[in-house]
Amino acid sequence: MFYSLPILALVPLACADQASAIIPSRMWSDAPAAAYNSSYLIGNGRIGATLNGKIRSEAIWMNEDSFWSGGFLNRTNPDARKYMPELQELVRQGRVLEAQRLANWAYAGTPLSTRMYDALADLELVMNHTDTGTGYERYLDLKDATAGVKYVNNEIQYKREYLASNPDDVVAIKISTNQTAAVSFTIHLRRSLNDYLDRWQDYSVSNGVDSIYTGGHSASASGIEFSAGARVKATGGRVRTIGDYVICENAEEATIYFTASTSFRKADPRATVVSDLNKVAAYGDIRTAHVADYQKYSERVEFSLGSSTKEQRALTTAGRIAKLNETFDPELVGLYFQFGRYLLIASSRAGTLPPNLQGIWSGDPIPYWGSKYTTNINIQMNYWPALVTNLADLTSPLYDLIDVIKDRGAKVAQEMYGVQEEGSGFVCHHNTDLWGDAAPQDNYAAGTWWPSAGPWLTFHIMEHYRYTGDVEFIKKYYPKLKAAAQFFVGFMTDHQGYKVTNPSLSPENQYYVPGSATNETAAITLAPTMDTFLLRELFREIEELQPVLGLGESEAQFINQLRAIDEKLPPLGVNYYGGLKEWFEDYEEAIPGNDHVSQLWGVYPGSEITSTNSELFTAAHKSLQHRLANGGASGGWGASWCAALSARYFDPDTVSRCIMHMLTNQTIGDSFLNRGAPATFQIDGNFGTPAALAEMLLQSHESIVGTTSSLNLNDDVYNLVAAGTGAVDKIPLIRLLPALPTSFLTENGGYVKGLLARGGFEVGVRWDGKGRTIGRTAGPEVQKLTYEGASVATGAATGAVMLKLNTERGKTYDVTLAQS
Repeated sequence: MFYSLPILALVPLACADQASAIIPSRMWSDAPAAAYNSSYLIGNGRIGATLNGKIRSEAIWMNEDSFWSGGFLNRTNPDARKYMPELQELVRQGRVLEAQRLANWAYAGTPLSTRMYDALADLELVMNHTDTGTGYERYLDLKDATAGVKYVNNEIQYKREYLASNPDDVVAIKISTNQTAAVSFTIHLRRSLNDYLDRWQDYSVSNGVDSIYTGGHSASASGIEFSAGARVKATGGRVRTIGDYVICENAEEATIYFTASTSFRKADPRATVVSDLNKVAAYGDIRTAHVADYQKYSERVEFSLGSSTKEQRALTTAGRIAKLNETFDPELVGLYFQFGRYLLIASSRAGTLPPNLQGIWSGDPIPYWGSKYTTNINIQMNYWPALVTNLADLTSPLYDLIDVIKDRGAKVAQEMYGVQEEGSGFVCHHNTDLWGDAAPQDNYAAGTWWPSAGPWLTFHIMEHYRYTGDVEFIKKYYPKLKAAAQFFVGFMTDHQGYKVTNPSLSPENQYYVPGSATNETAAITLAPTMDTFLLRELFREIEELQPVLGLGESEAQFINQLRAIDEKLPPLGVNYYGGLKEWFEDYEEAIPGNDHVSQLWGVYPGSEITSTNSELFTAAHKSLQHRLANGGASGGWGASWCAALSARYFDPDTVSRCIMHMLTNQTIGDSFLNRGAPATFQIDGNFGTPAALAEMLLQSHESIVGTTSSLNLNDDVYNLVAAGTGAVDKIPLIRLLPALPTSFLTENGGYVKGLLARGGFEVGVRWDGKGRTIGRTAGPEVQKLTYEGASVATGAATGAVMLKLNTERGKTYDVTLAQS
């Protein structure tokens, strides 16, 4: 089978045991972590460990992804369905303050909150020496997903190496020295260092030989049961237990193994932990399998912006970040890109839950925002880098959660809105948990009254298909897309000749209530722009899949129903300051510097607005500039979204501004973690920024419809359509280097290889010191291409070159553009 592939290359117009300092794949520090969020994170998808690297007494925070605060809660407000018509009428009449008051009583969940992520246990490691050391170093190595600590105490060099193995489902810590019989320590397990959680600890025991176990339950009446255990195996010396401690004395070397289990997956968590620890393999075997497993994902993508200086490499990670505003540090930015991929590999594996607001790591018994799944940006951003950075096979936890949400959300759709028979369409609001809770969360004016998480979640399913072309995958998950659409078929109402969502809001923004003498604000509305984007995308996804899946007559009727609604969705428009309208009415926004840019969803991650439509494209760009001028993109995930949007606007200067802000102001120096104040950290920005970096190098969200025999790029458009138009007769357009900042260019240029593009392509590109595309190579069998037989066009206005290539699946093509 052959594919026609247009490639558009935009030329920017202006644009052994070694010290960690000489190992470019390492983040490192010369001191233990001073706070939780300065620690290093390791994980195997299910179990997470947070390492502070203290010299004598290290408390290693352990988490298990399914240990949350309790069982499923049916929180649907019993009066919601009764009062929904009244609430909708108040919104239609513009009596929004009255509507919000009613919604506080009749719409909000009962109780208000879903379940929250819970702290599991601390593994206390106490070395048998003083709390001093020289030559201290701790590191996290992204080449093999190991962490380490080394220091000298009393003329003995101590080393600890940590890893979290997915193949062996265990956390392992190897302790060694450069002297014989010098490894002595104790370990202990408890719920929390501040004693708060010990009240929910039901047992703490040993096996009388080399292992300890603790267990209990989360804090609610229907709490989740957990068990955790640790075992010590040593070469030489003596290992014994006293009480609920394991003591290792005078060993040559020793390894600590940790695992955990909960009743979410296992009927008897304690028996599972005991069995798993009894059969644990040798450390060397575990390490070998762990590294091989990790590298099969991590090594798919290489990314280089050039070489850093010896002076930059000599600094700690925090030191390099501190100087980033003075001098660009290309290897540091490349390391940060790979750190985001590392975190996804560490927190999202087949059979696990998706990463939450803090991934799978939390040391707080009451984490901010419950460390839940926030579905109006955060969980979606967690998966933004997955497809484009070649980690598509790590996305199944998100799709598994959508499965659960679909079933829960079908009941909420019926009980709350009365729009569907049970088991048909589903709804999801702005938060969920491991049980797929789909009822409204909190009583938060700017967040609670939003019923449109379903289309955004299922958008990831369609994107997976667009990137991979996996027909069996989309056959399996098509019912989720359909169910998301079915809810809106029943829920949407008529207003001024349009089909609208009501009630809804634009997450998480508010507007000034027209006519209010005291500048009162509100959020509740109908048909916010974001909903229009989401629904048009969803409806056209289903239409696009009709010929792919061979959908029958009943599905054709359903698609016709969606087309009829699509035609009556409110039009996009320009607002009072020349930006893209955020609401159905042209309200004045109350938070002009809001990090949420929900009205720009159709630019990124969606693709309805492209340069094809110059008026809306310009207005959307102005909306982002307006946000930035008023202090927007201040937080980590906000800066990430800003960078990705700016790449879609072909605005490399703002790409640079947002990414540099993320790295210098929103990144914790030691750990690379995204600051999440008031939370200890928030992981979404760590995922969003690598996605934005990929977007500045490669874009594939557009297609060309119809003939391409005469290519004209002077206006940067040629029958371009967005990916989600429903059109069938189209071929993908791949843009290379659409937004590479001049400030990111180094003398010898850079390269990336292994990125994925929609249409099933794996793409790499190399550029020179001026940002010009000079070649693309990959694979062992490179098929050389010349201009003969390929359509070529040059855009005089943009300096772009377009090639139309007929490509064959499974082959690699090397295209070199000669520079004049």
